[in-house]
Amino acid sequence: MSVDSFVLIPQVKATRVYMGIDNRGMESIAIDFKSTPDFELMTNKISSRIVSINDTQRLFISLVDDDSTTKEIFEVFSKDIISSIEDAGTEMEVLSIIANRFKYWTELFKRPKGTYDGKWIQGFCGELWFLDNVLIDKVGSDEAIISWTGPEKANQDFITSNKIFEVKTRLQQTNTIRISNENQLSKDMYIAVIELSKSSVVFTEAFNIYKLVSSIMSKIKNPKVHGEFNRKLLELDLFPIANAKMYDKFSYEFVSLVYYEIDSEFPFIDHKDVPSAVTRYSYELSLDSIAELKSSEEEIWK
Repeated sequence: MSVDSFVLIPQVKATRVYMGIDNRGMESIAIDFKSTPDFELMTNKISSRIVSINDTQRLFISLVDDDSTTKEIFEVFSKDIISSIEDAGTEMEVLSIIANRFKYWTELFKRPKGTYDGKWIQGFCGELWFLDNVLIDKVGSDEAIISWTGPEKANQDFITSNKIFEVKTRLQQTNTIRISNENQLSKDMYIAVIELSKSSVVFTEAFNIYKLVSSIMSKIKNPKVHGEFNRKLLELDLFPIANAKMYDKFSYEFVSLVYYEIDSEFPFIDHKDVPSAVTRYSYELSLDSIAELKSSEEEIWK
């Protein structure tokens, strides 16, 4: 595509949206408005500007530099913007949605970057393993990816259309699981306890973050959902996917998966019954003590 060349994106109906290369040679989105948008995006990766063309105010959102990593991030950003406004009915609705998405992306780019410790990686590998090996098979890749709330730091890890799961990952010889906040467990949901053993990256059956993410990506057929998965990884600074390779030394093998249904028999602290003076708490559950409360896979997925 040549410089200053754009193609119309037909799925957005409320206004005209284009993608292409701007007059500076940078990948861009262009969105037409009758009124002038009163917001802007200004980061070290992506920025916006407004150009008046006759009676149209055209909002350009463009790459600032064109290194390969930033291009991959811009692709995720573009898909997020377009999918967010696809169902908008009016120009005002488009303006409101984009203003909110600009705020989200500005805060995302400002967020300090760091590295994760082994404990976090262990738990995250459990989430990804459950997503890859259980949930995609049971509910399909679209619902599985959308249901994954981990990057949003929700109280539970997966909220599907009719089931809620909190995934707990433990290593062999560990017989407790930690309930980390007062809202993590509630009735009519499930705990999925995944047991792993440490392994070597060279072992065929071993997995790590990079292998799990690659496997999940290969199962996503819907481009919109693929973009949503990438956005969630970007929240965790694990996109582009090459970012995950720095954690390759944390490799595991799967040992077992056990389910528990949170019902009247299950021992947990119901936040509804906690005195108002207790504002926050966490606790550990003994797996030996609740062994008889296990639920079978058939019961869970009947």
